Amino acid sequence: MRRAFLGALSIVRGTTLHTVRNTARATTLGAAVAVALYGGVGATSAHAQQNDPAKSATAPSPATPAPAPAPMGPTAAGIDLQYVDPTVRAQDDFYAHVNGIWLQKTEIPADKSRWGSFGELAENTLPQLRDLIETAAKNPGTGGDAQKIGDIYGSFMDQATRDRLGRAPLAGDFARIDSMHDKKQIAGVIAYFNQIGANAPFAFAITQDSRDATKYVAEIGQSGLGLPDRDYYLKDDDAKLKDARTKYQALIESMLEQGGDKQAAANARDIVLLETALAKIQWTKVENRDPVRTYNRVEVPKLAALAPGYDWKTYQRAAGIDTRVSYLVVNQPSYITGMAKVIQATPLPVWKAYFKWHLLNRYAPYLAQADVDRRFAFYGTVLRGVPQNEVAWKRGVRLVEGSTGEILGKMYVEKYFPPENKARMEKLVANLMVAYRQSIDTLDWMSADTKREAQAKLATFAPKI
Repeated sequence: MRRAFLGALSIVRGTTLHTVRNTARATTLGAAVAVALYGGVGATSAHAQQNDPAKSATAPSPATPAPAPAPMGPTAAGIDLQYVDPTVRAQDDFYAHVNGIWLQKTEIPADKSRWGSFGELAENTLPQLRDLIETAAKNPGTGGDAQKIGDIYGSFMDQATRDRLGRAPLAGDFARIDSMHDKKQIAGVIAYFNQIGANAPFAFAITQDSRDATKYVAEIGQSGLGLPDRDYYLKDDDAKLKDARTKYQALIESMLEQGGDKQAAANARDIVLLETALAKIQWTKVENRDPVRTYNRVEVPKLAALAPGYDWKTYQRAAGIDTRVSYLVVNQPSYITGMAKVIQATPLPVWKAYFKWHLLNRYAPYLAQADVDRRFAFYGTVLRGVPQNEVAWKRGVRLVEGSTGEILGKMYVEKYFPPENKARMEKLVANLMVAYRQSIDTLDWMSADTKREAQAKLATFAPKI
């Protein structure tokens, strides 16, 4: 039986129920769409209905696991009352009334930092993806997409070979960093790091133009920190953030030392100081929420004035955009200017240590088990409060999904998403659109002109299933 749940939500480690309630109430529309999409109009699965990350939320992890779901049966609409708390009156606190029992009994899985219906749906899909991937891995030599998927997964799951090789696969990149003899070469390294997804002083992306959705733009923005936000480096009055910074430096030292760095302690200290210098010139989260301030078109010839001394020509060639773009969208111009000054003020050996660390940090999840464990102990447990890492096959599936997602998605649709399912979802979304149009027309707080604008905007909605 598929049932609707009156108050979907999710829980996150280490925060408060108050945040759960407020966040959930702010995202009712997202939850309603989610409920509809995953089980028919007003319906979702009996187990997945328990919560909803669309109501991205926070609450302490309760002590007991959630009750087992009811057996799945024929599709039907309805309301599941098993998580309603009868001790709380609906008119006093509707959220607590509807979700109370779920909040009391649900436990976040040990390998997760949060838990909700979307997370559970994703988790329930993993075995299906695993079956597709392992089938491909068992049939090597067939060529094409299936072999790509099988090879990626097989190499990840071969922990014995990973342990034997250690960090040898990174030797060429380490040598490239060591070969730098001039700071002008930093631009080429940054471009390379942007391409491989490693952390660098600024990030680069080809993305949809936020002012013209019909075209793409090259965009750059502040980056380069190994901790989640500038506040981790700058707020000495916050004990938790300060402790994380101390443990981050210890992680860097430990992993550099494991690789034979005889100056690991000094390099770790210098890396954190360099990242602190970058943090000081970065924009705050509040400033970055401003879509106007973070959209700054800079013509290529003017980049030199924005960041004096930075070798933009080398960067453009290495990034493959030297003959393909005439301008960049710069999210935080003052940061790029300040970054150029930090590059000039920081000795080249410190930059080499910085790049080596971020290269290692980027690939640690795919190296020897010791590197996997060290990295997870900090980024998983210290920062996110997750007690244990996911089992290897789940991480392998996520690697395949993240690197060849379109290929895997095609295979998944062929096996698990028949045409009749798509037709059902298209009909469901069409019904939602009708409901939205009717709702706009009946809103007493909208003027006639505003309603016309709202309907015009709704008419541009393009469902893609």
